[in-house]
Amino acid sequence: MTEVLDSIQWLSHASFRINYKGLIIYIDPWQVKGLLPADIIFVTHGHFDHFSKEDIFRLLKDGTSLILPKGCELSDCKNCKITIVAAGDEKEVKGIRFKVVPAYNKDKSFHPKSSSCLGYIIRLGDVYLYHAGDTDLIDEMDGLNVDIALLPVGGTYTMDAKEAALAAQILKAKVVIPMHFGSGRDKDIMDLKSNLAKGIDLKVLPLSG
Repeated sequence: MTEVLDSIQWLSHASFRINYKGLIIYIDPWQVKGLLPADIIFVTHGHFDHFSKEDIFRLLKDGTSLILPKGCELSDCKNCKITIVAAGDEKEVKGIRFKVVPAYNKDKSFHPKSSSCLGYIIRLGDVYLYHAGDTDLIDEMDGLNVDIALLPVGGTYTMDAKEAALAAQILKAKVVIPMHFGSGRDKDIMDLKSNLAKGIDLKVLPLSG
């Protein structure tokens, strides 16, 4: 699992880049500074800070695969392959297998269950990496059983840090990487750390370019 952990870079907000065995994988690229061309781009939902067309077009190269939820339309995407997905799908792109899972708010109106917001479980070798997307703690997390969980902790648009700690326990995650912080980043991290169950490691990534 160390190899996968070392391959993950946090680019801000809910945006990550993964350099895994020569494949450059982005999840929700937004305001990216480094311009390593993408082999695969995953998008969790259509909000501008997750589905940034400007960033996507800057990262495209010949043969880039785009994994998009329903409702995320991208025209003029030449020489790239678009795969539209929905919760429950299991697919493989460029040798990377992934499962699509729900993401939604239970008591907020930002990401209703009726929308096409998604999370992804991406298999990297024998490691299952979960990007939760913009979500609260939801029933569908039970039984997912992942190794590394990228979880939002901000509390305004998603679950907060205490709920994320409980989500990590339900997911049986070995490592939690927080994302989508609120205005009090240090407090979010401390709340997450103090509420994590024994045996779950916290890895706070530095901001990468």
